[in-house]
Amino acid sequence: MKNGDEFIGKIIKQDSQTITLLTENGEMNLIADNVKSISDFEYTGKFSYPNPHDTRYFFGPSGIPVKKNKGYYQNVLVTFNFANYGISKNISIGGGLEFISTLTGNPIWFLTPKIGFDLSKNVHVGGGFIMAGFAAEGTATLAYGVFTLGTSETNASLGAGYGIIDGTVSDYPAIMIAGTHRIGNGIALLTENYIIPNTPDNSGYFGIQGIRLLFKQNSFDIGAIVSPVFSDEIPALPFVGFARAF
Repeated sequence: MKNGDEFIGKIIKQDSQTITLLTENGEMNLIADNVKSISDFEYTGKFSYPNPHDTRYFFGPSGIPVKKNKGYYQNVLVTFNFANYGISKNISIGGGLEFISTLTGNPIWFLTPKIGFDLSKNVHVGGGFIMAGFAAEGTATLAYGVFTLGTSETNASLGAGYGIIDGTVSDYPAIMIAGTHRIGNGIALLTENYIIPNTPDNSGYFGIQGIRLLFKQNSFDIGAIVSPVFSDEIPALPFVGFARAF
């Protein structure tokens, strides 16, 4: 509505003056001139709106594809900016820039295409690559695949990727174990963990643990980055992120 109210139901009658909506509480007559917009609402879950950011965790991707003609802007740790957009049912294209390096004239850029498939309501697979470009040093690429089990609200993912630098492929894959669980209308738990085998002193691990505050289009991520390589004086580093679906 033009005053910001929103009503969900089935339109059973509509003319130039009145829209009659059948809601869970009965029929409701709305003045047509006061209606700002009407859109399809297909969500049938237990919350009042769907998870608008189910295609990724803090940063790493899930197997759930970005929907066609949908996308999102994401800001990570203030300086990293990304955007992703679904160009078809199964393919999305994206990229981004690091803000400070761009201002200094040596931009760090990213390219993040992804392909994903919903094999069933609870089974999803995806793959793609994350390429980072450095002004003087060239590029580094992580080619990955990911398997996701669960729904948009609660799921777990297992992924693996190989790094490629100057045409040389890493000997061992980086393994991602991630998951999310929506515990309320506006909050979800998140975990995202990376393991790199065959590293000395078991230092090949880092993870991000925290929460996501959910709104109809926006989300705010708050977490802690943990790794055994951190000193006792700094056991964790903060992680903050923002995303807006469009």
